[in-house]
Amino acid sequence: MVHILIGFADALPAPEVLFSLRRAGHTVSLFSRAPIGVLTRLSPKAVHVLPDPAKDAEGAVAGLARLMAAADAPDLVMPLDDGGLWLTNAALGLDRRIVGATGKQVEIALDKARQITAARAAGLTVPETRLVCSAADLDAPLHLPAIAKPSDAIRLEGAGLTKGEARYLLSKSDVDSLRGAFTKASGPLLIQPLIAGQGQGVFGFATPDGVVAWSGHRRLRMMNPHGSGSSACATWPPDEELRASVARFLDAIGWRGPFMVELLRDHEGTAWFMELNGRMWGSLALARRQGYEYPAWAVALAADTEFQPPVSPSPGPEALIMRHLGRDLLHLLFVLKGPRTALHRRHWPSFWTSLVAVLRPAPARRFYNYDPAAPGFFLWDALSTIWTFIRRRR
Repeated sequence: MVHILIGFADALPAPEVLFSLRRAGHTVSLFSRAPIGVLTRLSPKAVHVLPDPAKDAEGAVAGLARLMAAADAPDLVMPLDDGGLWLTNAALGLDRRIVGATGKQVEIALDKARQITAARAAGLTVPETRLVCSAADLDAPLHLPAIAKPSDAIRLEGAGLTKGEARYLLSKSDVDSLRGAFTKASGPLLIQPLIAGQGQGVFGFATPDGVVAWSGHRRLRMMNPHGSGSSACATWPPDEELRASVARFLDAIGWRGPFMVELLRDHEGTAWFMELNGRMWGSLALARRQGYEYPAWAVALAADTEFQPPVSPSPGPEALIMRHLGRDLLHLLFVLKGPRTALHRRHWPSFWTSLVAVLRPAPARRFYNYDPAAPGFFLWDALSTIWTFIRRRR
């Protein structure tokens, strides 16, 4: 059993990752932007506070490098979000102590334009996409409504890392506004048609012999119906054709270990490729409740490149539903506030339907971030989620 450093500690999958690693017998420490966070309630071995890379990327890189060079350094380090993925790559390069993507895998995990090219070549259905690197690239007519989003999941801008926001392009005036505001620091951007539908995810474990331990989810509710991560999701087994396309995609980019491919299934049934998440993902609780211990398996792969996960669990006869209590409560606030555009109004959730679903009783084990060893933690996590949201809005 080994000592594993995970972070950033405020990443959405962090509690489930910690529970998975502890269940496998490992010791866990955190790297964090702040000395106190909800995850400290789980008594990690240590909490290492690094400079916030959004403000001081160089300081964060130096801090992690020093930490992993110390005599008492953890045995392994596992990045949990895009910032952590960038940081471990910048600080440690191809160090074999990294559990997860390194080198070229990090580059493609953070570059959505390259993902789209590889996904299309593998036979996945990809929305028509325009890469915008300058204001002039917006001169050609666009099919509206559309969405403009950063091509880079995260990138260095000045002294800090930045994660751009998506912009809706509903009319010509929105395009003109984007063109007028576009600078070198704005891009590159990806512009795609705005597709209404249900978010789905395909998960698995890529090995030299192919992908095993397939699983998946479909979103029942998003925290923000305008577009965000799920607050409730259900099991959804990907079909054989989709599995084959995803496997070709992963093989083409040389991916190994756990993965999450995000899709959007429109109302006609087409599953559109959105992106690859090159690290652990938010709905990890759903996979773990089925026996898919992707975090612990990733550690086993770091120790043995020939590692194969145990035989995949058999899916149950009924869909398993998992909910994030804090994000579900925030979902009600977003629904009550209402849609920002007429486009979103067409598919906006009913407040009363959402209220009944959110207040429906469920056993504690059906919530994100519940573990029998810390049965009250998921409640603290819900409070932290709501408080963090309120604090950021102030």
